[in-house]
Amino acid sequence: MGFLKKLSYVILGIMVSILLLFTFTEFISFSLDHYITSFDKYNITEATGMDMENLEHTAEDILKYLKDNREKLDTTAIIRGEKTEVFGNREKLHMVDVKELFTVGMLIRNISILIIIGILIFIVKKDKNWKKGFSKTLIYTAIANIALLAILLLLMAIDFHKYFTYFHLIFFNNDLWLLNPNTDVLIQMLPQGFFYDTAVKIVGYFIGSLVVLGSAGLYYIKKAKSNTIY
Repeated sequence: MGFLKKLSYVILGIMVSILLLFTFTEFISFSLDHYITSFDKYNITEATGMDMENLEHTAEDILKYLKDNREKLDTTAIIRGEKTEVFGNREKLHMVDVKELFTVGMLIRNISILIIIGILIFIVKKDKNWKKGFSKTLIYTAIANIALLAILLLLMAIDFHKYFTYFHLIFFNNDLWLLNPNTDVLIQMLPQGFFYDTAVKIVGYFIGSLVVLGSAGLYYIKKAKSNTIY
């Protein structure tokens, strides 16, 4: 029972980490304001030949497509004074892969919620000191993840392009993500800087939530010790 209880807490920590990561990834990736801020920051109107209204319209269609609220990514917009279809075939095929990646991510997130609920029910029934165990799990999860995220931020700062490339090589089984910045609107709209900012925001929210959870766990442990003493 001792080993099973420890294993349960370890799995709980991992599932909490997965839940937070995918939740904040979805939150930032599906934020229209995040896209609009990037368009202004990187002067995307000049890069694409679209005004802000057409860029926002196109971004909305992308998000609808990724959320499966739009069947095809056949968006049309005014580009350099002419109404035309925004994305070419290669871009559309790549977005099929991106959509699938988000779908899998959301599935993993939802499964992690069910696992967390199941483990919590198990430890509450089997461990009379589950509050202490849960608090320690939050503390250890926060420390471990913050350390890993600090390393990730350092690597990103040193050479984001290198690790962004690794990401694509790992998660995509084709080269459709290699787009032409001179002709493909998708990469003009979403340059590498956009993805760097996205990653930093996700990590920032993730770290913030870990600090809150770890602090809550630490508070409970200290409070429990204080009550024991008195």
